[in-house]
Amino acid sequence: MARKQHIIALTGFAGVGKDTVADLLVTHLGFVKLAFGDALRAEVAEAFDVDMATLSDPRTKHLPTPALAMARAPLGFVGAVALTIGSEHRDGRGMLAQAWLEQARTPRQVMQWWGTEYRRRQSANYWTRQLAARLAGLARAGHDRMVVTDCRFANEADCIHGAGGRIWQVTRPGIEASTTTEGHHVSATDGSAFHPSVVLSNSHDIAHLQRLVFDAFMELETAR
Repeated sequence: MARKQHIIALTGFAGVGKDTVADLLVTHLGFVKLAFGDALRAEVAEAFDVDMATLSDPRTKHLPTPALAMARAPLGFVGAVALTIGSEHRDGRGMLAQAWLEQARTPRQVMQWWGTEYRRRQSANYWTRQLAARLAGLARAGHDRMVVTDCRFANEADCIHGAGGRIWQVTRPGIEASTTTEGHHVSATDGSAFHPSVVLSNSHDIAHLQRLVFDAFMELETAR
């Protein structure tokens, strides 16, 4: 008898434990882990000629990196970001200030800009089309349990629901809009507006979180 297909997308502010929840699903329940941001990281790594690990490692995401200075970026990307910044970053001629262009940027900031100010400005569905294609490809390859680690926008939630998936929100005491390391960027969200079917409160130790994940999955698995 074929197993039920499960697609789960995790939402919540940075630092609440979304990747930890995903890793529990992968390690103990056979899920395949993917993200809307996988394609984003690949594009940024190629554009700036940096290692993918620089963009993915939580220990370096918040560290200013000279290799990610805007002076090294494609002109189209610089132009898109320039539309969103204030006049204080321009010189007397209205040109982007050299100091701003040469300033070391954090991986998180560059990826926020690339994902939203650049690619989503070109097409709101730029990232959802790629994720939907990956989900379909995994299903054709025989995978029936998939977890997406980074649902941040309403159309991303719609993409997951359209594929028959569920949204799980992850929360953590002390991490909210005013304290998240993501700042006030439009991509920072707790995900409560995406109609999550499960809310996991990461408020104790890993064993407690594991029980919450297992209980939520078993409820999903046994539902008709």
